Amino acid sequence: MSLSEQIPRNCFAWMLLALVAIILPHATHLPVWELVALTVALIWRVQLYRGVWRYPGLWAKVLLAVLSIAGLRLAYGRFLGLEPMVALLIISVILKLLEMNKRRDAFMVIYLGFFVTATQFLFHQNIFAAFYGFFCVLLLMTTLMALSRGPGVDDLRSGIPVAFKLMMQSLPVMLVLFLLFPRLGNLWAVPMPQHTAKTGVSDTMSPGDFSSLSRGGGRAFTATFEGEVPSARDLYWRGMVMDEFDGRTWSSRKWGFYPDGGMVEWNKASKNATSPTANQWRVNAEPIGRSVSYSIIMDPTHRSWLFALHLAESTHEDLGVSRNFTLRSLSPVAQRFQFDVVSYLDHKVESEPLPQWRYKQETALPDGYNPRTRALAQQWREEENSSEAVVDRFLAWVGSEFTYTLEPPLLGRNSVDEFLWQTQRGFCEHFASSFVVFMRAAGIPARVVSGYQGGELVEGFITVSQADAHAWAEVWFEGRGWVRVDPTAAVSPLRIESGINSVFERSVTNPLSMEAYRHISSLNWMRLQMEKLNYNWQRWVLNYDREQQYGMLSRWLGIVEAWKIGVLMLASVAGIVGIIALWMWWHGRPEPLSPGFQAFQRFAVKLKKVGIVREPGEGIRDFSRRAQDLLPDQAPEIQRIERLLQSVLYAEQSECLGPLREEVARFKVRSISAPITSR
Repeated sequence: MSLSEQIPRNCFAWMLLALVAIILPHATHLPVWELVALTVALIWRVQLYRGVWRYPGLWAKVLLAVLSIAGLRLAYGRFLGLEPMVALLIISVILKLLEMNKRRDAFMVIYLGFFVTATQFLFHQNIFAAFYGFFCVLLLMTTLMALSRGPGVDDLRSGIPVAFKLMMQSLPVMLVLFLLFPRLGNLWAVPMPQHTAKTGVSDTMSPGDFSSLSRGGGRAFTATFEGEVPSARDLYWRGMVMDEFDGRTWSSRKWGFYPDGGMVEWNKASKNATSPTANQWRVNAEPIGRSVSYSIIMDPTHRSWLFALHLAESTHEDLGVSRNFTLRSLSPVAQRFQFDVVSYLDHKVESEPLPQWRYKQETALPDGYNPRTRALAQQWREEENSSEAVVDRFLAWVGSEFTYTLEPPLLGRNSVDEFLWQTQRGFCEHFASSFVVFMRAAGIPARVVSGYQGGELVEGFITVSQADAHAWAEVWFEGRGWVRVDPTAAVSPLRIESGINSVFERSVTNPLSMEAYRHISSLNWMRLQMEKLNYNWQRWVLNYDREQQYGMLSRWLGIVEAWKIGVLMLASVAGIVGIIALWMWWHGRPEPLSPGFQAFQRFAVKLKKVGIVREPGEGIRDFSRRAQDLLPDQAPEIQRIERLLQSVLYAEQSECLGPLREEVARFKVRSISAPITSR
């Protein structure tokens, strides 16, 4: 193999470090065997570097490729999808590392590394992921420079400053493209499967199916209010209204079950829009009191329902309001999404008597389930004078005898009966489900609402995490309409007033999460600052969409036209390139000569006129001695100039500069005693 094809040994360390760095963010969703393969590949390359092992043969490489494909199939059950395709890319890089023996192979591994670095942003989009991505690109650039410089350079650190300088020079151009280039949607936004059950909001609810609930600390969304933030008891973020029960699981009724029209009224006409009669139910909402305006930044859910306070309205063109007065999106939320909302915390919804078909829907229960609950509910209904009295009696019962916990026992077929008379321990889903079943058994229209409750106030905005997931109930009262009732508040008022962390202060299951250390003031302060930093990153960078870009360009350009954007982009890039070129010229120009060396140059010019030329690398002393040999009559003058030059240039005696200039000015060549020849 020729020297030009060999991989410089000094770039191996950078390459191995870069590969570990770019694959590390994927460790949580890669199969374990792929991480083992990475470890084996790294050890193999080190042994190759030492000359102990050999490269794998052809059949060994074929076998590794087949095993990798089979492993991906077993791990994911499919090849099409975000996670399996990213895993395929990473295992391709690992296998390429094993067979890499020429310079072009190393270039291919590095270039693939840039793609692997980009894929981490499919899973992590916070500001820390951005900094880590910058670090990974820096490592890859340093590796690329070490590979390009050849085998003669052994200093492993020499490429870092140059790579960093190149990246910093590219940042202004990147900023211009980010601000001015047309904003496109994320074409890669596809759903990812969920492998674990965490606290959060699903489209169904089965309280008896879980004996424990992990408290995930992931963020659900952030909300920024205009003006005063509502109190914690009013922060009920409605997501799903579940009004259908099969004896075990609650779910949302499909639109086809409503004879008076569709399920959602969209803000813009589309193929999903409902019929003109569908908005008849919307006039049954009566706002009372002041409105609350706020903006929500929602993390991807790959679901079409959104979260907002009650009686929410939004003017966003892709949103609509369901007949249960929850917000819906025309398409699943596959990327971070920002929208403005106006809510009315005081309101009346459907205060008029319900139609008969609607009353039957909201009191329906499957036959053959929870007979004890049915009997007691009917008894209370006969004993009490109003629906409100039945509700108050139930809340008093659970508030005095029940316990709120995230580790309830499993429930059997008659889950509500077992919960109310046997276990009496559960979390919000148990209380909401049993309450609604009890009310329906008493002939009172009721439904389950799932969403989030509360949130953490962090310097002007509220962060709602998955741990704040909550379920409550809504009951229909004559003349009042649908009224929120939260049985959990009767059992654990602290959960509603101060949040779930006040009830289970140190029960976060992930010890690596900052949530687990919120009881330590210094670490909690650091966590809040990180939340604030991430919020601003989301608001001003990740949510910079087409609408925000258009608003910014309108302020700059007036009427936004394509040619104006093109001119602005070209002018900006040209200006940045010009500034960088000017900076490079300024720092690359020769340093100005010192006054002493300027005097020496004038002295050398006078000698050059008579043929005494200073040779390259010739010092002052040697040049002076040669001039004295050729001009013996002027040797004393030349010696004085030499001594003054030595004093000014090397002894740094500035007081000799004046005499030096005078001696050089007086010096004139009078005669040459010998022919001048080059030494």
